[in-house]
Amino acid sequence: MPSTIPTGSARPRAAWLCAIAASAVLLSGCASATAEPAEPAPQPSHTMPDGTVMSGAEHAEHADGAEHGDGGEHHASDGEGPSAAAEMVCGGQVATAAASMLGLEGTPEPSSSWDAPMFTCTYEVDGAPIVLTVHDVTDADEGQQHFDELQASLGAEEIEGMLGLGLPSFSTGDGVVGFLRDGKTLTVDATALPDGFADGSMTQDGAAYALASAVLVCWVEHD
Repeated sequence: MPSTIPTGSARPRAAWLCAIAASAVLLSGCASATAEPAEPAPQPSHTMPDGTVMSGAEHAEHADGAEHGDGGEHHASDGEGPSAAAEMVCGGQVATAAASMLGLEGTPEPSSSWDAPMFTCTYEVDGAPIVLTVHDVTDADEGQQHFDELQASLGAEEIEGMLGLGLPSFSTGDGVVGFLRDGKTLTVDATALPDGFADGSMTQDGAAYALASAVLVCWVEHD
């Protein structure tokens, strides 16, 4: 049965609300990082995982070409690689947010892999992995089916209220959260993180939710 507080206690609820606030701050960070202040008409940009900066026009062209490619393929990458949205989870402002939210020293250098249609990105936190995956499709029915099957396989509960961020979402309550947006399922698995990580200020569930919300904020910002 759906619940507004998947973990059922005041402390996780407070941590999740803090994650929403942190995402609001991140939105400003994404916005400022995507402008060229020296130009009279600033153009948005995004820092990709390899360190290159993609202009707003290039990002839109990349995304449109990937998500609306010829031949009616459902996979965002047309089999050639992950979409720009999927790659965002593994660098740029998301990596910066991960460092800030999880108390990391310096900007992390995550590892990634692509096995169509799954893009996987792994951050190391206190020697343990926190894993982000994106089921990288744009077809709504295909995406919804994957999301539903994943939620059922995990026995996860729906996240209700503002914690759901207005999207189909779920939480296992012990460190796995998932969100569905534009056909893409974002899953964050923080179950391997040790107790007491981030100086004991965050639970595994809170860490998963915080990082997922950071990704979603940047996805919205770069639509």
